[in-house]
Amino acid sequence: MEDGAPPIAVPDEASRLDSLRELGVLDTPPEPCFDRIARTAATVMDAPRAAILFLDADRVWLKARVGIEEQQYPRLGSLAGEMGACREVTISADLERDPRFAARLPELAQADVRFYGCAPLILPDGALVGLLEVGDPKPHAIVTDAQRSALSDLAALAVEELLRRKHEREGEAQRRYDDQRVALALETAGLGEFEWRMDTDQIFVSDRVQEFTGTRRDSLRGEGGQVTLRSVHPDDVERVRREIDAQLKTSGRYCVEYRMIRPKDNQVRWMRGAGVLATAPDGSPRLIGVLQDRTQLQLDEEHRAALLAELDHRVKNVLATVQSLAAQSARKTTSLDAFLKTFAGRLKAMASAHELLTATRWRGAMIGHICAAELGGLSSGQCRWEGPELMLTPRAANALSLALHELASNAVRYGALSVATGRVLVTWRQRPGGGFELDWEEHDGPPVAPPKRQGFGATILEQVAARELGGEVRVDYPREGVRAHVTADASSTAIEAGPAHAEAATAPRPEGASVGEAPPTTGDVKGLRILIVEDAVLLALELEAGLNDAGVNVIATAIELDEAMEFLNRDFDAAVLDVNLNGRLVTPFAEALKARRIPFIFATGYGEANAPEGFDAPIVRKPYNVGQIIAALVEATGRG
Repeated sequence: MEDGAPPIAVPDEASRLDSLRELGVLDTPPEPCFDRIARTAATVMDAPRAAILFLDADRVWLKARVGIEEQQYPRLGSLAGEMGACREVTISADLERDPRFAARLPELAQADVRFYGCAPLILPDGALVGLLEVGDPKPHAIVTDAQRSALSDLAALAVEELLRRKHEREGEAQRRYDDQRVALALETAGLGEFEWRMDTDQIFVSDRVQEFTGTRRDSLRGEGGQVTLRSVHPDDVERVRREIDAQLKTSGRYCVEYRMIRPKDNQVRWMRGAGVLATAPDGSPRLIGVLQDRTQLQLDEEHRAALLAELDHRVKNVLATVQSLAAQSARKTTSLDAFLKTFAGRLKAMASAHELLTATRWRGAMIGHICAAELGGLSSGQCRWEGPELMLTPRAANALSLALHELASNAVRYGALSVATGRVLVTWRQRPGGGFELDWEEHDGPPVAPPKRQGFGATILEQVAARELGGEVRVDYPREGVRAHVTADASSTAIEAGPAHAEAATAPRPEGASVGEAPPTTGDVKGLRILIVEDAVLLALELEAGLNDAGVNVIATAIELDEAMEFLNRDFDAAVLDVNLNGRLVTPFAEALKARRIPFIFATGYGEANAPEGFDAPIVRKPYNVGQIIAALVEATGRG
């Protein structure tokens, strides 16, 4: 022990046995190293018997032995068992004359010697796990200090060997664990391994690399590293060679992407290869690396790029359409209020169509679902629709949504839906040559007369919708009620609807009726203190202005969830909550409001199905107008 070093605590018996078993030495075959130590001890001590033994729970087990027959014997009552408590080198020239042992010799087993010596095998943690013993049936006249030191040194050598073996086993176990982990990572990532032994010009490849390249493990020569370029697409070979050489010279590693012609089927695959220069334990140079077949990743990236391009195209089309709707609506209206009302209604029709298309991943929308979206909110039972299941293309669905919206808006203002007794029937059928026909019939409304001037709504019906549907829209004005006949060619219909369209399984049926209630009486919202939580700043500003005009006091507007949470201690009567705030759900804030019994409404562009669950709050779908928000606030606050 070094001067000043704290003494090592002696472990208890359970801990000592744990340390012994961690060595992994018990019940193992003889090993030359330990046998040499035992023989050397016998020679140095001039004794015919020697052993390296370990003190198990109830036995003494001999790893190496000289002149001793037994492999093991009971620990209790044995001389070795007694000496297991001694942590110093002990030597007795004659046990029968040694007062330390003489009185107990008759009681001890395995004590048929006169000369005896032992050195403890003590591990770094303080555990005494065994002994290096020597013995002679004859007494010895004298024991020198050199012999005592040699016995101690040999015991220390045995401990060092035990620890070395233990560390080797632990290292091997760790390597196996690391190999399994690396193998799992390689398999999960779809990587194959290779190694080029540059001194012997041999390349060793994994099974996956063989599968990628068609090479054979037992006959692969490195060819100065050029063999790795065999399967590279001819158009990429020179580039790949230049990039690998340049990167290896610069950093000693490389990573390149290229096309490969797979030998087994001549299919072009996209690959990524990476490697690093390394030195093997024997000092020889190696290039180790991995290959990855990233064909599917490449296809996914190309698909994403195509989707982004398509999204960009559609967004621009939508913006252009909105711009056109705004301009045309403005030209054909005589007041700002009329413009805002008609323009907002047309935007809502477009939004309804887009929501239906999103549900089918833009494969199309059912006519029945379009009718339900545009007409389902009208007064209960006043509007009915029926017809076969027909899926329209996205372009046709948008056109029909606008057409139905215009017809419904006119019916509400001037036609059958302007009175409680009026009725509207919408029917459609498939045309033999493809496409469909749809009829709009109004009944029991006020007398009808042809309009004196043509507004933009008529333009939408007779020109925009007709062209988008590849047919025509004809509107007649008999005295008993408006009639509209829509025809569309085969290009307007998508694939037949069927069980495969699971996305639309929960949508309204092709036959249905309006289920909305009559417009509610506007409640008193004047003086209501409102918090707006909306991440679209322009939309929030417009809503705030509209609510202020209605006499509502907007106390603040939050555009982030964290900002909204800071307003919880402010005094307000209700809140308007955008469901998604820059990718974060407003749910935590809604839960806090619910706990404080503060009413609120949700505003969402994702549809009611995606609104937070567990809240009894009105839901307004975007795009909305201020009137819808006010009606929802009246409902939420009970001011109706």
